This record gives sequence, C-alpha cells and structure tokens, in this order.
Amino acid sequence: MKTTLTVFTPTYNRADLLPRGYEALKRQTSHDFCWIIIDDGSKDNTRELVRSWFEPTSMKENGDHITGVSKDAPWLQMHYCYKENGGLHTGYNKAIELMDTEICVCIDSDDYMPDDGVEICVTEWEKHKSKGIAGLVGYDYTI
Repeated sequence: MKTTLTVFTPTYNRADLLPRGYEALKRQTSHDFCWIIIDDGSKDNTRELVRSWFEPTSMKENGDHITGVSKDAPWLQMHYCYKENGGLHTGYNKAIELMDTEICVCIDSDDYMPDDGVEICVTEWEKHKSKGIAGLVGYDYTI
C-alpha cells in the first residue's frame, strides 16, 4: 500500500533512544506513513535493535538495507539503511533518495512524534496541497 507520509530518522549511536520513537510510531492514530531509519555508521547495536522490530516473515535483507513490516504493528512499513558515517545532512540525502511518498518529516533519533502527529501532517497536507505549496512547517510542542 502506498502511503502519503515518510517519517525518517537519521541516527548515530542512539540505540538507547530509538525505542522511544518506535513506541510513539506504533501509537499513531493514522497509519498513512512508513518509517525509514538511516543509520549513519553507528558502532553500537542499532542494527540489531532495529532488526528485532521486524516481522521475520516480512523481512528482506539486502546488504545494508532491511525492509519489511513491524512485528508489533503489522501495518507499519519499515526500511532500515546503514551507511558510512557522513553526518546528519547525508542522512537526510539518503532518506530523500529512498522515499517515494508525497511528503516527509524528519523525527530525530532522540525525539518522538505525538500520537496524532501523522494524522496532523497528512490532514493538513490534504487541506493545503492543492494551493500550489511545496510543504508545511509547524512548531514543536510538548504534550
């Protein structure tokens, strides 16, 4: 199923913080998104951690890429990509190269989305995309 939104997370040695973001994505009120994790050369157990979140029967591994769905939320399409360390901007570039959705949002590896974050992004995009705009910007907020 083609989704509207890509949530992408560039990460570097943040295996201790990624679970909080994963838990938040599983709680989303809208499932109209996929998640791309860009591992920028981590030396910790990031790959093993993310790999453990995939449903084994859906998982496809090809070199530095793993794709499939979450074992905990079968609607959640995930893509993990390991790349040599190059800095945050190269993580953004790799995510943009991999995504095939209308819109995207970056959620840093030390952050997470509110439970209705995807719903807000997709709803606001649907309301405004016909106005000839290229994207939307919003403020961070605390629940």
